[in-house]
Amino acid sequence: MCRLFGFRSNVLSRAHRSLIEAENAVCSQASYHSDGWGIGYFLGQDAYVYKSGAGAATDERFLRISTRLRSHTFVVHVRKATVGSVDYLNSHPFRHGAWMFAHNGTLFGFEALASRIQESIDPQLDPLIFGVTDSEHFFYYLLSALGRAGIPVDGRGHINVDKAAAALREALSQLFVWAEELGVDPPKANFILTNGQVFIAQRAGLELYLATQKLSCADFADCAEPNKVCMMGRMPALSSLRQGRRRKCNHLLVASEPIGAEDIWEEIPEGMMVVLDESFFLHLYPGPQPFSVTWPPPLRPPEPRPGVIPA
Repeated sequence: MCRLFGFRSNVLSRAHRSLIEAENAVCSQASYHSDGWGIGYFLGQDAYVYKSGAGAATDERFLRISTRLRSHTFVVHVRKATVGSVDYLNSHPFRHGAWMFAHNGTLFGFEALASRIQESIDPQLDPLIFGVTDSEHFFYYLLSALGRAGIPVDGRGHINVDKAAAALREALSQLFVWAEELGVDPPKANFILTNGQVFIAQRAGLELYLATQKLSCADFADCAEPNKVCMMGRMPALSSLRQGRRRKCNHLLVASEPIGAEDIWEEIPEGMMVVLDESFFLHLYPGPQPFSVTWPPPLRPPEPRPGVIPA
């Protein structure tokens, strides 16, 4: 499977520590996930993407771009191909207007699912699919669901996070229903979707982690954020957000694996969606159906990860 990394910050930042320097940096993960890479970022309201079909661990361009870019929002993906050839067009993230999307997982039985997915994609969006992956079709399938719910398909303007989360949940639930009807394995559908302001991360079938707090920060003295809630001690557990509570953040990191020891990593409960709204409040939304979700997640000792302090 692929690896995801996403970042949203109140202040203009570099992501090079998470991508290159951290104990479990994305570049290190790319030694195995070597079938392409992409870095999506925002300048103002505009979304941009650098992509390649090469492996990030051996591509000097990944190092150069990771070191130089500064943005409030990043979406980074390193690919392990399952559906579709190793090709620039099949690398993530995918972009439409201000929306940026990256997927970790597989829509199993995609050949059987494809016609149903295609029928659900807005006819005006269908000609924009240039690759052959399940992931790119998945992106435009989700965008079409947002459009039907009245959410701007180009990602511009205000996004009602409750409506967006409900539309995405319904669309994802439909995929699980189709898989059950067709007798194929249920999809693994972890994804990140952002317009640079609202940041959405879905866990569905694979591990996914987030961090909004730090144990230490190399940029603390120079940080332009006046209210450094990320350094004010442990906030309420992620599970408490389910009772309608929100968490105020300065920044949000989302990753397939915990990356650096300076961050306090929390496992996103299986099936759940986290959304960081435009005001930097973190929300937690219920999972799709018939996807099986246990709440609270079963207690088990965390797997040891060298250099990473568990939350």
